[in-house]
Amino acid sequence: MKSILFIGLFISYTSFSQTQNIRGRLLDKHTQQPISFADIYLSPSNLIAKSDSVGNFSFSKLPLNSYQLRIRALGYHEFNIPKIELIAGKESYLAIELEENPVFLQEVRVVAEKPKDVAKNEFALVSTRQFSLLEAQRYAGGFQDPARMALNFAGVTNSGSDQNNEIIIRGNSPKGLLWRMEGIEIPNPNHFGDGQGSTSGIISMINSTSLANSDFMSGAFPAEYGNASSGVFDLSLRRGNNLNREWMATLSVVGLDVASEGPLGKKGGSYRLGFRYSTLELLLKSGLVNINTGNFKPAYRDLNYLIELPTKKSGTITIWGIAGANNTEDLRTNVSDYTNSYLAVGGISHKLPLKNGHLKTVLAYTMESTEIIREDFSVKTREQTYQYPSWRFSTYYLHRINAKTQVKIGFNGSQLAYQLYENRNKITFLDEDDKTYYWQQFIQINKRLTSQLNVTAGIHHYQFELNNAKGWEPRLGLSWNTNSGGRFSAGMGVHSRLEPLSVYFYKRYKGKIAEMPNQSIKPAVSLHQVIAYDQRLGENTRLKVEAYLQNISHAPVDSNRNSPFSLLNYSSGIPTQVLENVGKGENKGIELTIERFLSNDFYYLLTASVFDTKYQAKKNVWYNTQFNNRYAANLLVGKDFRQKFSLNFRYLVRGGNRYTPINLAESIRRNTTVLQSNRIMEGQYPTFHRLDISFAYKVNRKQHTWTFRADLQNVININNIIEEFYDGRIKALNYRYALPLIPIFSTRVDF
Repeated sequence: MKSILFIGLFISYTSFSQTQNIRGRLLDKHTQQPISFADIYLSPSNLIAKSDSVGNFSFSKLPLNSYQLRIRALGYHEFNIPKIELIAGKESYLAIELEENPVFLQEVRVVAEKPKDVAKNEFALVSTRQFSLLEAQRYAGGFQDPARMALNFAGVTNSGSDQNNEIIIRGNSPKGLLWRMEGIEIPNPNHFGDGQGSTSGIISMINSTSLANSDFMSGAFPAEYGNASSGVFDLSLRRGNNLNREWMATLSVVGLDVASEGPLGKKGGSYRLGFRYSTLELLLKSGLVNINTGNFKPAYRDLNYLIELPTKKSGTITIWGIAGANNTEDLRTNVSDYTNSYLAVGGISHKLPLKNGHLKTVLAYTMESTEIIREDFSVKTREQTYQYPSWRFSTYYLHRINAKTQVKIGFNGSQLAYQLYENRNKITFLDEDDKTYYWQQFIQINKRLTSQLNVTAGIHHYQFELNNAKGWEPRLGLSWNTNSGGRFSAGMGVHSRLEPLSVYFYKRYKGKIAEMPNQSIKPAVSLHQVIAYDQRLGENTRLKVEAYLQNISHAPVDSNRNSPFSLLNYSSGIPTQVLENVGKGENKGIELTIERFLSNDFYYLLTASVFDTKYQAKKNVWYNTQFNNRYAANLLVGKDFRQKFSLNFRYLVRGGNRYTPINLAESIRRNTTVLQSNRIMEGQYPTFHRLDISFAYKVNRKQHTWTFRADLQNVININNIIEEFYDGRIKALNYRYALPLIPIFSTRVDF
């Protein structure tokens, strides 16, 4: 009995004696200079620290718990982090940028801390929210995939199928989304993309644990963002621990992850490296399991890395990159399909602090490749290769005129190479190997007119050398803070996005003479107009209402007057129509967000959208786009219990996608699918809804932490219809359904 009591007391003692550290560094957001002598308050421990001469601060040997951090520095906005969760296996390091709090004469109003929902980019005043990884990683149904997590935001839906992570923003085609990483454009960072021009896939190459807080924009973006017509996902990679080496390993149904981070050199440098391998591929190759995949064999692997090298006087150099490869085999009796794809992005960034601002420069090489092969009776009948090796350069200078006014000016240049080949039945339909250039310039200003009124204005210019497309795109935004904790904001801007390069090289043959009729098409022009009101409901809760109108002109549509085809209603692939820029589109809607940020171990997020999205082809008839669901809503609720157990729920409901109904009688007569040409995009699939639940349990041991997680998608196994098709075998309509109950189990260890 004494032995049992001793063991119990020992376990209790070692559990409560476990400690960990919180460290960080404070920088001025504009000049990137360190902030000294700031007061950092830590609760519930009631500890206070001061930042040193280089901006560093630390709290050492803290008991494992959840903490709140509040930072006060003379001349800066107060900064608050509502939850920092300490675990045994990982130290908490915080890189924090504080924004100056200008003083306005003849005003006595006290400016409160910056709201937690304000974007990282201070020039973004509307339709932008910061992507907080602490909260987003808890979202049920997210699978640690940032694209799937973004589907919870107001105005964002998927393509109709939960089998991919396609992002539909305010009814726009997913082709309009711009992916950026470390300040520069990157290709689609997802495995198993849906075709040429796709911005999505089945699973992201970037695990959310590799990301720092990032910005997600759904309209009226600032002038520095070009080549985007629907939204921007501006990602930042997480920096490694510059004092202690740490490891992480995760085994799940999705993949086997291994990550390492730690100090590099003696000047405060660090590295972080993550690698993932498809678990299903490992199991199939090992022979340990024999899963019936219907002769369809998917496989993928990816990695991401970041090396940060600060210098004494020459700023900070960052070397970073992501890479991913995936392949599928679909082996049937007489036909075999093979697809091999890979993406590689490698970049080097330099940020130089200056007296009144900072200069940032990025150089990156990107390579996107897809190879598709079909064999009929072991004879190669189709071979397609699409490769896009590109060099991209970006630089900007942010100048602080004074505490109330900042100017940002920048330049982006891209050398876009392409190697395109398509051969069908020994006939070459496409064979292009060349390069072109895409130039972008911008200037924008941020002016605080009063302590309550803030205005940004800018202009973006682009030129596409392939067909000499060019355009000027003005942008404007403003926000006004009320005395009652509310904020009115409005914005407008002109936006456009290039089509995928392969679209410009569609070949049409007249006899033996080939022509490329689509090489001269220009980007569609989208005018975004947004107005919003955001009300704080206490320290950690807010309510936001946002209305928008998007008028689209010069959209590429089929030159055939009787055709309803428009690229506004197209997700990916190479269209075979001859296009011209005479189409139109209109997206309008209103969005609601009620959100409690993670505080006291509890959060919730309710979003709802009502919208209408339509387009015109050459015939000047308005059609629904396939993305016109009319409504969408999400409810997320999560709670942590005693720093060990976490429970999260998500309920999703939205209108079904639009489609053109099938003429069943005529389809039976012809034994092929025949559409009702007088009802273009008038059909709508039934309401799509789904319940997801996730559980997580943490166990802290000496210098390491175990996390066991279960993520259950579509818990009640609802059969959501996502496609109607004519089935010639049964002479009737048949249906394809979204994913059934999908359990994703994972085990993670940090040490």
